[in-house]
Amino acid sequence: MTSPHIKGACPSLYAPMAAGDGLLLRVKPRAGGLSAAQLHQLADAGAAFGNGQVSLTNRGNFQLRGFTATSAVEFARAMQAAGLASASPATEQRRNLLVGVTSDDSVMLLARRLESWLEEDESLAALPAKFGFAVGVISAQADISILPGESAEIWLPGGVFCRTTDPLAAVKALTSAFLRLRAQATPQPSRMRACCAADGAARVLAAAGLVAQASATTRTLPEMTDGAALALPFGLQPVRMLEHAATLAARFGPGSLAINAARQLVLKTFGPAARHELEAAAAALGFITQATDPRLRITVCAGWPACPSGLVDSQALATVLAPHWRGPGILHVSGCAKGCAHPGAATTLVGTNAAERYDFIAHGTASAPTPHRGISIARVIQRLTEMAHT
Repeated sequence: MTSPHIKGACPSLYAPMAAGDGLLLRVKPRAGGLSAAQLHQLADAGAAFGNGQVSLTNRGNFQLRGFTATSAVEFARAMQAAGLASASPATEQRRNLLVGVTSDDSVMLLARRLESWLEEDESLAALPAKFGFAVGVISAQADISILPGESAEIWLPGGVFCRTTDPLAAVKALTSAFLRLRAQATPQPSRMRACCAADGAARVLAAAGLVAQASATTRTLPEMTDGAALALPFGLQPVRMLEHAATLAARFGPGSLAINAARQLVLKTFGPAARHELEAAAAALGFITQATDPRLRITVCAGWPACPSGLVDSQALATVLAPHWRGPGILHVSGCAKGCAHPGAATTLVGTNAAERYDFIAHGTASAPTPHRGISIARVIQRLTEMAHT
């Protein structure tokens, strides 16, 4: 089997990435989320300039597909006009900010301050493309996670953290420390976790002038009690689903939306009754609204023909397998051994060069060794059924 090509960075609005169905790019909502009107504009532009397919990422971004070099430029202009992008490509590249969906006002205040700093501080141009921040979210996808409150906690990979009364100043100090340590290292780390692996998370904190704490008391931020979470089945869906979500947001609430770390659209509603009505209407349109739906525990890559590395139609395969998935944890359906949709260990099915034959990994990544190579779909379903009864 030919080894798939692993790209080193995520696409952005001004730096699209080539795929099997054209260029793909990402739109990053602002720290405060986006309005129903903006979501309509995004969906319209995605259909007009791309192939009309969209997915949500675990960084809280929209990923759209099927652009040409010319149409990608036109789409970027439309996103600027909609207020969904910075005018500067360099600024947009480093605006990697995931915000927790919560009713805590301190989260939104800090997120907006952090976003303003990311946009205004030109020295941050030295940050690697994937370097990110999360506010009100303890996220493995972020380089620095912040849980704000009366005494904010700043988290680094490995569980090392500090407490601070000025979280933005602490984040600035940590980012500067990362850039200094990165400049001194060979090879230069592109993520905070790599810097911590080389120097130790406590040393990174010390370089920032912060004091590491021995243990943490994890606080639970108040969730949004007047909101509904809608998931797109298997991630990749037509942009008309975004139009439906925008219409629902304006019909049952004030018309505001956000993306959470679970790749779901969160719509604010006018209370519990409106939430129940919204969820019923959303389910009828094809959204996943119930936390117990097994499809929420299935991660799927774009697959063939959207991805040039894809060996199978992952989306169609996931649709076949969903009724049979009752096992614990995550079922990862990958078009190739890269495992882009879920880099961690899971129950994993990988496409192969052989027609209708798959590699099955009971617990591991898409590239992990397995005795179950080149098995049929019937055998895969049998294995999933056996797992559900163990």
